[in-house]
Amino acid sequence: MLRIATTQIYQQAAKAMNERQVALNKVQQQMATGQRLLSNADDPVGSARLLSLNEEIGRYGQYQRNIDLANGRLKLEDSVLGDAGELLQQTRELVVQANNDTLNDSDRKAIGKQVRQIQEQMVGLANTKDGNGEYLFAGFKSQTQPFVMDANKQTSYHGDQGQRLIKAGPSLDVAVGDSGSAAFQVDAADPTKGVFASLDKLAAALETPSPQFHDVMANGLTELDQGLENLVGVRAQVGSRLNALEAQESANGDFAVHLQETINSIDSLDYAEAATRLSQEAFTLQAAQQSFVRIQNLSLFNYMR
Repeated sequence: MLRIATTQIYQQAAKAMNERQVALNKVQQQMATGQRLLSNADDPVGSARLLSLNEEIGRYGQYQRNIDLANGRLKLEDSVLGDAGELLQQTRELVVQANNDTLNDSDRKAIGKQVRQIQEQMVGLANTKDGNGEYLFAGFKSQTQPFVMDANKQTSYHGDQGQRLIKAGPSLDVAVGDSGSAAFQVDAADPTKGVFASLDKLAAALETPSPQFHDVMANGLTELDQGLENLVGVRAQVGSRLNALEAQESANGDFAVHLQETINSIDSLDYAEAATRLSQEAFTLQAAQQSFVRIQNLSLFNYMR
């Protein structure tokens, strides 16, 4: 005859009650967090899928941070290039005015002083920093001041021709700036070339007029026009990048929503179903507890009273 010891019955009842308590706690935690999967053991396949999806969400979050950074830099660059273009246009108007034979040397020297001021303003614009304290037009040397004007009003370039890229999407890399050589037509090896050299030559000719004054003004106007045309071209490229970022941001947002919906379909809790399970587990636990109490009272001494 098979005999089951009282202690064994007691242990089995306690185990059943503990299992029901764990099950009830799990449902309560699911309802508190809104998550169906509390551990990998709940659904190994679903958990692996969630890990992959969350990593993808993280990548798209990084894309958005990159886009925010790029938008800030490119909008600032666009503004600086616009201001630089206005300064060159002002210089052009001053040169046309100075080239008039009705002006004397004193008048032209006064105009030369204005051109010098514009030259200094241009150098200031070319040394603009972004919100992180990095120079916009230094290429890869973003911590190095790209343009330095010496005592002789000669401007030298200390950046490089590098162009930083950011990843805005799975297959889109966007330049977040332009080097000083590209924007202002400067040549680190030849300081006589570029916008700053043109401004310096014009200012010098105005300050000390020579017999070749009109020729210098004519050549200066040609160089100013070339500088303006170059700025317009660089600005157009900046605008194209901003448009590309806007389109990519929209696409990224749509896909991120899709990813989140997929995550929700795997991990989100069905509260109606969970509420039913909560009620069932609570009822089952109560029954197990009552059974445990009855088992505790199953003793021969209870019948000998």
